[in-house]
Amino acid sequence: MKETLNTSTEDGVIKNSMASEEAKEYFKLATPMLLTQLAAHATGIISALMTGNYNTVDQAAVAIGNMLFWPAYFGIAGVLFIVTSFVAQFYGAKQITQIGPIVKQSYWLAIPLILLFVVYTLNADSLLNILGTPEEVKTITKDYLFGLMIGAPAMFLFQPLRSMCEGMKKPLPITYINVVMVLINALVNYVLIFGKFGFPELGGKGCGIAFLISSWSSLLIILGYIYFSNFFKEIRFFENFEAPNPKQIAEIIKLGIPIGGTLFIEIAVFSGAGLILSRLGENVISAHAIAMQVTTLTFMLPLSIGLAANVRVGNLVGSNSLDRARYSSFFAMFFALFLAIINTFVLIEFGNYLASFFNPDIEIVNLAATLLVIAAIFQIADGLNFAGVGALRGFKDTQILFFFMFIAYWIIGMPIGYTLSMTDFFSDPIGAPGMWIGLTVGLFVSAAFVIARVNYTTGRGRNRFCLKFLND
Repeated sequence: MKETLNTSTEDGVIKNSMASEEAKEYFKLATPMLLTQLAAHATGIISALMTGNYNTVDQAAVAIGNMLFWPAYFGIAGVLFIVTSFVAQFYGAKQITQIGPIVKQSYWLAIPLILLFVVYTLNADSLLNILGTPEEVKTITKDYLFGLMIGAPAMFLFQPLRSMCEGMKKPLPITYINVVMVLINALVNYVLIFGKFGFPELGGKGCGIAFLISSWSSLLIILGYIYFSNFFKEIRFFENFEAPNPKQIAEIIKLGIPIGGTLFIEIAVFSGAGLILSRLGENVISAHAIAMQVTTLTFMLPLSIGLAANVRVGNLVGSNSLDRARYSSFFAMFFALFLAIINTFVLIEFGNYLASFFNPDIEIVNLAATLLVIAAIFQIADGLNFAGVGALRGFKDTQILFFFMFIAYWIIGMPIGYTLSMTDFFSDPIGAPGMWIGLTVGLFVSAAFVIARVNYTTGRGRNRFCLKFLND
């Protein structure tokens, strides 16, 4: 009995020590990542707030432009997100000299991705005709999309450098750069939307110009930081020309396409929902956009845990600490679950208050508040999803997630949402709330898939993803 008690006590001390260490690591990584995500999202909030106080038509136009732009951006640029996992594993394995080459190879891939994205953006406005978007909204959306298209290449070029910083556990500089981006974006938005200081009054079109100026400014700043930083000297990023390496590029594509596809499916389902609802008028578009802005803000907490899990788990896999990587993966999900519960409470208690910031129209605010109550329910699923997916990326397990998300969102969630919102199949159509109920169902199905996959991938004796990397 005495030996059993001693063993039990010893195990408890070890587990407490592990939990404490993981909490410290996640705090160090997730805090700046959270601030980075908040800063990045602040540009969208600023545009929504300013256009909402300018007029509802411009707010709806910018919202639709975002619905067309962001799913495609994350779907295409998301291929480059796997670079974080490569860098994290190399950094954990102390193979520092491998980091520069893999980042440089990602730029060879970025060039055709940028061209593909530009072609899409030039033709994206044709979807507005298919969806029956009101003419006055459509005109402003086209102008806004043009500004986004000019700014997008800077974001593609920024991403591999961000991956290098975060994979090497240097996320704070990215935070500072994003804060500067927000300040630039806010100032230019204010000047061009409302026509201040002698500049023309452009409304929603001004948001696109603000985006392209802030995006290119951010790229120049991060290039300057890495060039002058002593921390990155060993990487030799600005030295030694790297010719295209088909094998490395193919590996980035193989592991990166599922990430891009997964991001596209996940973001497109919400954007697609907004585009479907757009035929119900600008008030519904604005309410949906407001609810999206608020919920995007709340899930930054679990999202930051997922981003940190990618780095933390990747470092552990690189150092061959596979049992610890499994522990860290589940720690991330429990941590994200705790934060998601807080988000649920905030949305239920303060949803109406938060929505009122974005538009003075009480009808729009009330509809947005209703959607936020539904959103409060899916915060739990969102938290588990993002943390689990982040951990799986740390293992470079990305391919099957695409199929999980497609089934959950587009085979289950979207059909339920469309049926409830736009048809009388079950009862009278209930509009936007019906769509959000369907999306909630899809998110919970996705969370169940992700939890099961994390358990399988991190299981002892079945970790072929880690073993393959270590053997290579």
